[in-house]
Amino acid sequence: MMLQALGYGLIWSVMWSVYVFLILKFYPFSMLHDYPKDIQAAATIEKPTKAQEKAAKRFGAVGGLIIFGVLLAFGLLRFHSEQASFLQVLKYIFIIAMTWNVIDLLIMDWLIVCTITPKWIVLRGTEGCKGYKDYFFHFKGFLVGCVYTALMALLFSGIDYAVLRFLIWK
Repeated sequence: MMLQALGYGLIWSVMWSVYVFLILKFYPFSMLHDYPKDIQAAATIEKPTKAQEKAAKRFGAVGGLIIFGVLLAFGLLRFHSEQASFLQVLKYIFIIAMTWNVIDLLIMDWLIVCTITPKWIVLRGTEGCKGYKDYFFHFKGFLVGCVYTALMALLFSGIDYAVLRFLIWK
């Protein structure tokens, strides 16, 4: 069960990574709040038009529905043919979600943003900002992500468990 959850966690991490990359490429203004303060202050991103804001919200909503729909599907696929306790479902979903949180820290933040810092990460006007090398900033984000991951796993496990118990296992 744990290896399968880790495998699904890797798949979910790739989905999240692609989603974040696309947001950075097409709607960087919507991610500015996730950067360190010096980068936020130095960024010369043009104010988005109403159409750009609407497109970013639509992309965010559709992407979020897909990503979180897949998380729900992972739990339903795993447990549809065998009854499990809520705790088992929670553990499974938590492993998947926490895999993303760890990969986000180690690969996306520390390796790509802090160590490599490719041009596609650097916002216009922020070249040379120290925030790009702020490993502790990203670690604090990881800790906050642990809380959100736990809450999200609780919510999505509850939904999965309710669907399984009342609609599938009957």
